[in-house]
Amino acid sequence: MGHSLFFEISGRKPIDIDTFFLDTQYFPKIEYEPRMTVFFPMPRPIQGLETIQGCAFSNVEESQNTIFSLYLASICHAAGHAKVTNFKIYKKWMKDKNKKRAYETFEYIEDVRVNEFLKNDFPEYHNEIKKIENLFNMINDQTELENIKRNSKKIFSNRFISEIKSKRKELEDKILNTDPENEKEISNIADIIYESSNIISDYNYPFTDHYSHPKRIEKWLEDITITTEGIFYDTVQRFTEVWFEQLKRRAKVRKKYGGITEDLEFDKIDFAPENIGEYLRLKNATHLFLKKMSSQMKMTPNVMDEGMPEDMGLLEMQAAIQAVAAQNNSIQIFEQDDYRRIEEEWAIVVDTSSSMRLKFDEMKKFAICLGEAANEVNSKNGKWGFFTFNNNFTIVKDHYENFDQHSKSRIGGIEIKGLSFIADAVILCSRILERENIERRYIFLITDGQALGTYEADVKMKEAVEAARKKGISVVAIGIPTGVTKIFSLCMPYEGLRKTVARFLGAYTNLAGDDL
Repeated sequence: MGHSLFFEISGRKPIDIDTFFLDTQYFPKIEYEPRMTVFFPMPRPIQGLETIQGCAFSNVEESQNTIFSLYLASICHAAGHAKVTNFKIYKKWMKDKNKKRAYETFEYIEDVRVNEFLKNDFPEYHNEIKKIENLFNMINDQTELENIKRNSKKIFSNRFISEIKSKRKELEDKILNTDPENEKEISNIADIIYESSNIISDYNYPFTDHYSHPKRIEKWLEDITITTEGIFYDTVQRFTEVWFEQLKRRAKVRKKYGGITEDLEFDKIDFAPENIGEYLRLKNATHLFLKKMSSQMKMTPNVMDEGMPEDMGLLEMQAAIQAVAAQNNSIQIFEQDDYRRIEEEWAIVVDTSSSMRLKFDEMKKFAICLGEAANEVNSKNGKWGFFTFNNNFTIVKDHYENFDQHSKSRIGGIEIKGLSFIADAVILCSRILERENIERRYIFLITDGQALGTYEADVKMKEAVEAARKKGISVVAIGIPTGVTKIFSLCMPYEGLRKTVARFLGAYTNLAGDDL
């Protein structure tokens, strides 16, 4: 839902912008190069309190409207930047300047333009965001005035604050009356702001992205209350419902996996972050191979044909006329729209450790082809899951989840880092597969084979693969160089998407044929 609203407000396409919704992020963050990437903080518990954007709440149910009002405000603000901000205009001006001060100047100018955009195009959201700003202004003004009073007289303080506000209003009018693509005029305004020590406030709204947001929060703003209404309030309510439902689902899945990981060395079991833009780019780049892989695997029979084909499918008129004329009931008059297949269960597991960094962009393309094929092959009568691992085990799609936008976005959010616990990944996937009484079970392991991070890692990998195969699970390795192949059911190196897809299709056909 956050994705949809962001792109609705910005008018941009998901393929053009990366969006991450993270519970490890304190404040919103935007990176403009090489491609615009937006990081949104999600609510997360810290020391018994629910937190978001530097604010802490002791009672989640009482504070959920405030929490998701801040969340919604951050989506609106970042979407405004996606709509109106052109970072390239500022690059030349920023050269050789103090980075922090230059970014603060850039952000000040563009925030003025974002607010004007929201005011004109999304007034319902803008009006409620102004209420939130007023609340933080009131909190900040009290602090700011107290600080000034410590060093000066009250009359001077009031006059000083009044002069700053007047100067800011004058500059804001100038910004809005300047062509945003006129680099020279924008640079002149930026120079004025950059050289003035008082125009830019030391305080930033927590729902906005700012270079100077603290990396570590020393003092949380506790139990504030935000009250909104209208469309903004209704959207907040929907966000709240979706969030609580997601928390329930994830808690259930974590509990399920927690029961089968106690003796393994993974640091944690988690869900991959979502990035729908990267998923769409990968899908566009691989759509021809993806279609070929899905259709051919779906047509590969995995059960001996017994008896006559079912009288269902598309009627072939010529065959029907021939059957009637010859009075031959054995002539098949229906074009079968699917080959006969029995239930399979798949676990696709991708190595995302640091050793995969050089080849991962290419191998990720194969992974998305395999994921889409899995959904086609197992859509009617099979189950499949998609996972990644390093020293953590990450769920992209659980076997009982639908392959919906959330799962697809998690494929786009896969990241490279950490060690490589291949043995534990194979063991855990084996345990996942053996929970169901299904005859055909496959682990598709995408890795370079460099098992790093545990004692006797190679020995453990071999033992894990052999144990899986004894349980009737076929372990297919993709990406391991030729020579380390004997322990797997099938093994192939990664030789580019075209060759690897072709070799994999042949390998899968052989495996399915061996089981007939």
